[in-house]
Amino acid sequence: MRKQPRIMSVLDEAAELKRGQFHQMFDLQIKDLENHEDLDELEFNGCVFEKVNFNQCDFSHAALIDCVLDHCDLSNVDLTKSCFRRVVFQQCNLVGVDVSQCVMEDVLIERCNARLSNFSGAQMKNCEWKESRFDEASFNECRIKDHTIKECSLIASEFHHTPLKQLDFSNSNIEGIALSATELKGVIVSPYQAVSLAKLLGIVIKD
Repeated sequence: MRKQPRIMSVLDEAAELKRGQFHQMFDLQIKDLENHEDLDELEFNGCVFEKVNFNQCDFSHAALIDCVLDHCDLSNVDLTKSCFRRVVFQQCNLVGVDVSQCVMEDVLIERCNARLSNFSGAQMKNCEWKESRFDEASFNECRIKDHTIKECSLIASEFHHTPLKQLDFSNSNIEGIALSATELKGVIVSPYQAVSLAKLLGIVIKD
C-alpha cells in the first residue's frame, strides 16, 4: 500500500522560496506564489505547496520528502535526477515536465495533466496514477514496481525497454502506445486493448 506524506498539523508560512544556509526547508506552507528562483539541489521535507507557479525553473537534483503539491504549475520544469518520497501531486500542471532519471517512491499523481512529460530512466516503486493525462509522454528504460494506474490517458506514450509485468492498463486509454513484444510480457490489459496491441505487433486476427 502506498504510504501517505507525513505532514505536521501546524506549518510555518513562507512568502518566498530562497536558498537557506543548509539548502533545506522543513515544515513550510507555501501558497499563491510566483516563484522565480532556481531550486536545484534543495531538499523540501514536510512541505505543502498550494497554487505555486514554478515558472520553468531548474529543480534538478532536488529532494521532496513528505510533501503535497496542490494546483501547482510545474510545466516544463527541470526535475531531472530528483528524489520523491511520499509525495502527492494533485490537480497540477505537469505538461512537459522532465523527471528523467528520478527516483519516486510512494508517489501519487492524481487528476494532473502530464502531457509530453519525460520519465525516461526513472525508478518508480509503489506509486499511483489516478485520472491523469500522460499523452505523448516518455517512459523509456524505466524500472517500475508495485505501480497502480487508474483511469489515465496514455495515448501515444512510449515504454521502450521498460518491463511492464503486472502493470494493469485495463481501465486506461493506451491508444497508440509505443513498445515492443519484450515489454508486453506479463502486462494486464482489457480484451479490446489486447486486440489493439496485437495489431501494433503486426499480428493479424481473423474473425
